[in-house]
Amino acid sequence: MTTSSDDAPPTPNSSPAPPSTGTSAVDGPGTGVNWFKRTWVIVTAAIVVVIGASILIDLPRPISNAEDVASQTASLKEINTDVAPCGYAINETFLIHHDQVTGTLTATDRESATKMLVDDQTACSFTNGSVFDLTNNIQVEDTAAGKYVDRMLSITTTWVTSDALAAVEDIQYLYLHPGDRAKARDLVAQEKLLARDRTQAVYDIQQADVLLHTHLPDPNLPVLPISSS
Repeated sequence: MTTSSDDAPPTPNSSPAPPSTGTSAVDGPGTGVNWFKRTWVIVTAAIVVVIGASILIDLPRPISNAEDVASQTASLKEINTDVAPCGYAINETFLIHHDQVTGTLTATDRESATKMLVDDQTACSFTNGSVFDLTNNIQVEDTAAGKYVDRMLSITTTWVTSDALAAVEDIQYLYLHPGDRAKARDLVAQEKLLARDRTQAVYDIQQADVLLHTHLPDPNLPVLPISSS
């Protein structure tokens, strides 16, 4: 006897699917949107606000001419204070060299000259605290005049740590080896660099003077005696 297909029992999967609730595994409770996406939008917006505020804080504010003059004057006083030990030392070194070459170095001077030359070298090197301050601790106000003062600071640093230091080392060598032609030629070259960089530093401050309609402190870079080597 055959069985009609109409009498077949229903299959287990033939029941209708339940209606959708509009939520998924990634949805938050009781909502039909991806809640974590909305959180990231809020976080991103907050970050943008913080960055924008920091940019506004860092933007330079206009300052008056009087404020600019005061700021540049303060920076120049710091520069001149820091360069003073090397300025004194290089003068002393050239005087020792001059006296040795001209035969006027006294016996007493000869006894102390070697140590004095070592001390003079230290005064113009990075091991000196004043030179460290000169190269690390001076912040020049970033204005039109300040750009000239900042360039003067850079040139002064070169004058101290390169030109003057090299000249002292040449004179140290010539003190122990009088008449060495190579060192004598190098000393002449260093003298020219010292004079050139001093002229540039003075020029930069004069340009800042023009912009600020004032007279700022002059660079504390000595005019050195011409050596007799």
